[in-house]
Amino acid sequence: MARFSVALVLVLACWTASSSAAALSVEDKLQQLTDSYIQLKEVVGAKNAELQAQLEQQQLHHNEIKTELTSKISQLEAKLQQQGKAHPSSPVYFYAQRSAPFSTLATPLPFDLAVLNVGNAMDLATGKFTAPRAGIYAFSFSGMALFPATSGVYVWLSASLVLNGNVVGSAEVDEANTVDDQWSPLFLQSTLSLQAGDQLWLEIEYDTAGVMLHDDADHYTHFNGWMLDE
Repeated sequence: MARFSVALVLVLACWTASSSAAALSVEDKLQQLTDSYIQLKEVVGAKNAELQAQLEQQQLHHNEIKTELTSKISQLEAKLQQQGKAHPSSPVYFYAQRSAPFSTLATPLPFDLAVLNVGNAMDLATGKFTAPRAGIYAFSFSGMALFPATSGVYVWLSASLVLNGNVVGSAEVDEANTVDDQWSPLFLQSTLSLQAGDQLWLEIEYDTAGVMLHDDADHYTHFNGWMLDE
């Protein structure tokens, strides 16, 4: 009986030990799985955070490129618009010359040579420029006054730019104690806002006896005009 009891105790002890060992093994595996899950979750979380940071950086870079492109497009549109304004749709410019003297007062100065007359706004025979449409126009005139011989007195010549019958600018040259066939240049420039149909011309406003606007085959008289903007 005593031996049976001891044997039973030993069997129970062995069974208990075996059961405990099995239970610990499952717990260890569960713990390992739990640890692995936690580690995997941390790795996935870190990777997600990294990807999110990369996406945010790419989005920021995309926004910067978009902003830069939008700015450049706006600048190009403004430049094109400005160029469109600076260059009229239909060019208007002329360059007229004379080849003979002229001295008639208060009369539009006629021309006999058109080096350029784009737009046909300059009428050489009448000497009048007619604005084909509203806009900003620039004009330039240069000529050569021819003086006779004088002693102790002033002689002069004045040329005026006339718009619709009103003087808008003048140029004058005067001399004293001149010698025969003495020449002196005179110049005139103007920028005007014209309406369609406005007429502009040059004329000798006043001079003294014997003085004239000199010219010959070398063309000393130059009248230029061009449209700047419309």
